[in-house]
Amino acid sequence: MGGVALLLPFIEFKPNRVAEGEAFHLWSIGLTWEPWLLAAIVLTALLLGLSGEGPRVRAGKVAVGIALFAATLPAALRAGLILVTDQTPFGRVGPVSGFWVLVLATFLIVEGSLRTARYSPLLKGAIRALPPTIVILALATGGLDSFAMVQEYVNRADRFSQELVTHLRLAAGAVLAAVTAGVPLGLLAWKRRAFERPVFAAVNTIQTVPSLALFGLMIAPLALLSRQFPLLRAMGVQGIGTAPALIALTLYALLPIVRNTYTSLSVIPDAVIEAGSGMGMNRYQLLRLVEAPLSIPIILSGIRTSVVQAIGNTTVAALIGAGGLGVFVFQGLGQAAPDLIVMGVIPIIVLAVLVDRGLAVLIALVTPAGLRKDPP
Repeated sequence: MGGVALLLPFIEFKPNRVAEGEAFHLWSIGLTWEPWLLAAIVLTALLLGLSGEGPRVRAGKVAVGIALFAATLPAALRAGLILVTDQTPFGRVGPVSGFWVLVLATFLIVEGSLRTARYSPLLKGAIRALPPTIVILALATGGLDSFAMVQEYVNRADRFSQELVTHLRLAAGAVLAAVTAGVPLGLLAWKRRAFERPVFAAVNTIQTVPSLALFGLMIAPLALLSRQFPLLRAMGVQGIGTAPALIALTLYALLPIVRNTYTSLSVIPDAVIEAGSGMGMNRYQLLRLVEAPLSIPIILSGIRTSVVQAIGNTTVAALIGAGGLGVFVFQGLGQAAPDLIVMGVIPIIVLAVLVDRGLAVLIALVTPAGLRKDPP
């Protein structure tokens, strides 16, 4: 992948926002030593890949992967300085296929090595944090100012903050509502077998409906209700906006929570409950000391899935006027502005990854010691 990336277009230059861009290869921009450094790092990675799987080789792969990213970003930054001059003050640059393939190669080298390395979770986290730290430093020092995505952000900074808060509020509200409804539904399905099939039939059916269709299905009934009941309209319940988006996102978030709640209680062996009863525990003590510690990690795993899913699905909420980071994604699609699309997509990905990793740590902390595994 690294070798192919060196032959692909590396960066694109546009004289202004609406002009057609021109793609440049790494070797044709006017860079001096950067292409050769990247080629040397790629060759080193290849040689390490052929050297087996020892601890030193693995550590070398991690170092080479970080070095590959640390050399790729400055090459793109200096390419921007070369292409954007005083003669093109409104020019902007953006990474294209060669850059992104090198970044993907970095991820595969580092992540593949870390998954098999016997490092502490703290050390793995520190290594994984290095590439984002390099990007943050580049942003803070102004090195990315000529990048088209950064310029799109500068032009929409206030709106971006507003839509980010809206995105988080919608996703968090939907998951909170799904937990409030889903945990009791899972408990009901486990406790009363007569409800098991109807509950799972309902949540499974909702999950099969395409997200855009489900958002659309909310419009007509809520618009009718808001006309019939002025109080609902005064509360903000309308055919478009936050209300239908929140309902649709909540319905989508139900399945993982209901399923994991049901599973967490079903997998507790009867012998464990009988042992607790034999020790003189009452029903409340069994719930607090036995059932809850064993079931909470599995329930949290379902919530983890729902949160990540809700962060992604909230993107579509922009189509019905609910706002969120999807506003930039669909504006970019409508204006044929890929940099605007990326400005909306990257924060969604970062949010999903951060929330996923944070909940993974929380699940590891609440898992009983005898069942605990090291976080991946």
